[in-house]
Amino acid sequence: MKWLVQLLFILCFLTACQMAEPQQDIKPLQLTNKAVVNQQQADDAKKIVLSMEEVIDVKGITDENNIYIAPRVKHFDRFRLKEIRKNGHDSIKKRYPDATIHVSTDQKIFMELEKLEKELQQRTISEERFKQRLAKLDEMIKG
Repeated sequence: MKWLVQLLFILCFLTACQMAEPQQDIKPLQLTNKAVVNQQQADDAKKIVLSMEEVIDVKGITDENNIYIAPRVKHFDRFRLKEIRKNGHDSIKKRYPDATIHVSTDQKIFMELEKLEKELQQRTISEERFKQRLAKLDEMIKG
């Protein structure tokens, strides 16, 4: 009887581990036509990073030659954040070799970029204020 309970426990454990997360069709916020500052590079970079298997959401903006990207990673892949940041950076760098790319998996950076994306989309931020917020964001990324 004891072996039956152990067998059921192992089967339950294995089936729970194999349940795949449902794939959602996530589309990043596209800012190209709506933003105060041209966001074409950021929109392309978001598509590149979102194509990575570990990434479930991404926020990003661009200013002149700087691209700021913050991917949100699946829970179990959080043990490999450094590798994911490097892969994302390298993929974007291939597309934009002259750009300075900032990739952060920090939740605070993700939320700041989300706010900036919304403000750019709604045109509630001036270009001068945008540059100030980017300078502050740059300091936060550098730590």
